[in-house]
Amino acid sequence: MGQLLADTPATYTISEAGARTGVSADTLRYYEKAGIMPPVRRDAGGRRQYSSDDLGWITFVRRLRATGMSMQRIEEYTAMVRAGEGTIADRRRHLEEHRETVIAAIEELTEAVAVLDRKIEHYVAAEEGRDISCSVEPLKHVGELA
Repeated sequence: MGQLLADTPATYTISEAGARTGVSADTLRYYEKAGIMPPVRRDAGGRRQYSSDDLGWITFVRRLRATGMSMQRIEEYTAMVRAGEGTIADRRRHLEEHRETVIAAIEELTEAVAVLDRKIEHYVAAEEGRDISCSVEPLKHVGELA
């Protein structure tokens, strides 16, 4: 009997899938309706049964969202995936373009953290009774903030 269970692929209810991926049930339904993921298998009662592959895809989509990829760009990417192997080069380019956007955002955030560190250092010194000057080093992206 234990062998039979080992051969049966794991399936997860919508609440279990949500708990494992950190995505709400509403979001999972939206992903399916928007075509961001393939239709999820259903049991005899019509309840969704998510596979481990489904959970992997959901996690990947979450990572894309965490990097700032828009839902429209994710939908474009998933359409390419559904279209098959003939889109592999396009998928790669799509992800490379987004990677460049993410790298630029990381550089900007790194610069912002450095400014915060300098300002914090200034306040620590002030609390200790030391006087340090505030450097006037504008962010290179300050014009983009306006």
